[in-house]
Amino acid sequence: MHKPIRLIRFAALLSLIVAAQCKWALATVVRFQTSSGNIDVRMYDTATPNSVTNFLNYVTSNRYNGTFIHRVPQLPGGAGTANFVVQGGGFLLNNSIFAASGIVTDAPIGDEFKISNTPGTLAFAKNSAGATSQWFFNVGDNSASLDSQGFTVFGRVLGTGMTTVNTINNLPVVNAASAENAPGEDFDEVPVRDLNKVIQQQDITSNEAVMVNVVVLNYKAGDYDFNGTVNAADYSVWRNSYGSTTNPAADGNGDGVVDMRDYVVWRNTLGQTGGPGAGAGSLFDNGSVPEPSCAMLVSGLILCCCRRSRAR
Repeated sequence: MHKPIRLIRFAALLSLIVAAQCKWALATVVRFQTSSGNIDVRMYDTATPNSVTNFLNYVTSNRYNGTFIHRVPQLPGGAGTANFVVQGGGFLLNNSIFAASGIVTDAPIGDEFKISNTPGTLAFAKNSAGATSQWFFNVGDNSASLDSQGFTVFGRVLGTGMTTVNTINNLPVVNAASAENAPGEDFDEVPVRDLNKVIQQQDITSNEAVMVNVVVLNYKAGDYDFNGTVNAADYSVWRNSYGSTTNPAADGNGDGVVDMRDYVVWRNTLGQTGGPGAGAGSLFDNGSVPEPSCAMLVSGLILCCCRRSRAR
């Protein structure tokens, strides 16, 4: 007599859980516009919400605009790049390394470590007080050295963005340690795009430095091929990258893995347009949907559970 009641309660609970997952989430996409090319990054809004909020506060207040990449670590003895990190987000160049100044920062935030510091990830730099504005791209696999220290990864590079990161990483660097106008940074590993010009003028201006602006691209959450329209092509991106933790294109809810939650994000934004690529791409030829809707997923799961319960 009690089994049907328990089954109904379980089915109701399952419905609530799946229904909650059916609410789409937004995994923000931002663009680092640099002198050496663009770097698009998928934010881990779900996995590291506090860190993403902190980062976006700087983006939306334009405090990263006019900053520069101020650190690309070198191997000991000047033997070349260490393939470690490419770091920025802390200083305005003001068109001369001698006039560089720190940007206005908010209160430090604590660690939110969830995702490893592997190649292609974006993380916050920090000191004993926590993280503020400075970020870095992991060029190499820094998991062994940085994960145990709690450095928070809050995004991952999309598409060919690491080509730009690697380009910056391979630039010659200048020891501008005499430029001590910005407290907390000695500028001894500043990458430059024209070393001869820097030597000639004995300064690093915005023409030689890797300048940075950061903007939010405002793509729809299910637009996994970033063409401005959520359609069948985005389903294919999700299907082909299902289970991936390193290809963030279809990580629509920003939890660090491409899974069924991201399918639900796609399904709930199907047909929507927006973002820089709005209007591009093709729609469904016949309006068909290649997978069941969210409501069908709920009913299917409940039916499956009911059958298993009856078989016990």
